[in-house]
Amino acid sequence: MPQFQLRSKLNRQPADTLAIHCGDFRFQQAFHEFLTATLQLGESYDLMVLPGGPLSLTHQLSHGEDTRAARKWVRFFVEMHALKRVVLIQHQDCGWYQTMSAKLRDPATLRQTQEQDLKRAAEVLQESFPDLRVDLYICGWDANDAITIESISA
Repeated sequence: MPQFQLRSKLNRQPADTLAIHCGDFRFQQAFHEFLTATLQLGESYDLMVLPGGPLSLTHQLSHGEDTRAARKWVRFFVEMHALKRVVLIQHQDCGWYQTMSAKLRDPATLRQTQEQDLKRAAEVLQESFPDLRVDLYICGWDANDAITIESISA
């Protein structure tokens, strides 16, 4: 069986942040850049990548079993790694949302719904972990396809 030797080394630095975002391939490089460089987390953060990202933490459009599983996984990370912060990121043109409702194909309606869901996800996390810092962001692109990330107030 083949074995691959990588240049990477085991990261032994403790993480204090969990990031949750969607798995849409169009945004992965930007999410990584944002988390490691802009937020200066380096390579020391836990990561949950789910269709719809933070939506799974709410009961809004998510299925009950998705919500239960996502909350269980967050609890595991927060308790196991004694996390202090969660970063929730939504993105423009999210296909997972669009499969939930035809009205979410409208960019303005989608954006409004995502902002509401981010705030609800933050409330859910704060109910379970009152000392946890929760940061909310929406990612999109401009006319030149440059990625932008905007902070959303909880």
